[in-house]
Amino acid sequence: MNIWNAEDFYPTPESLLDKITAGIDWRKVGTVLEPSAGKGNIAEYCKRQCKRQTYRDYLDVDCVEINDELQKTLRGKELRVVHDDFLTFHTFKHYDLIIMNPPFSEGDLHLLHAIEMCENGGQIACILNAETLRNPYTNSRRLLAKKLNDVGASIRFINDAFAKAERKAKVDVALVNISI
Repeated sequence: MNIWNAEDFYPTPESLLDKITAGIDWRKVGTVLEPSAGKGNIAEYCKRQCKRQTYRDYLDVDCVEINDELQKTLRGKELRVVHDDFLTFHTFKHYDLIIMNPPFSEGDLHLLHAIEMCENGGQIACILNAETLRNPYTNSRRLLAKKLNDVGASIRFINDAFAKAERKAKVDVALVNISI
């Protein structure tokens, strides 16, 4: 399978990562989960940011990726793949930060799962298709809207966020930041 044919595979532009991580204090981040890791752009970005801002050489990063070819790419970059499907991923490990650009077709389910994983504390930084929040026509989208309100999520909308990305798309996104 050609990864570029994967319907929901859109590598995250660094400009979006700069925006979604602007408020993160990397001194308080020791463990990170990237739930839809793709080629590992977000995981590598987090390691660079941590090193640049804290001078630490090590950041404990776990990746989840459903695509076999992308899992091989991640392992080739010496990134740890801990599971294949984020929606079935359960662990006792606590993550200080879950940072994600989930498949837009299931973004609501992925963000709900991340919130559930952080119920005992942690941060979430999520790039979500804006329509997920603007058009809550399903039960899971309505539940997500309620949960985001309950946890006091910060939400910012960016128009045409992937216009200059590696894989271009005309899509508006919501940058969702949560600290529990």
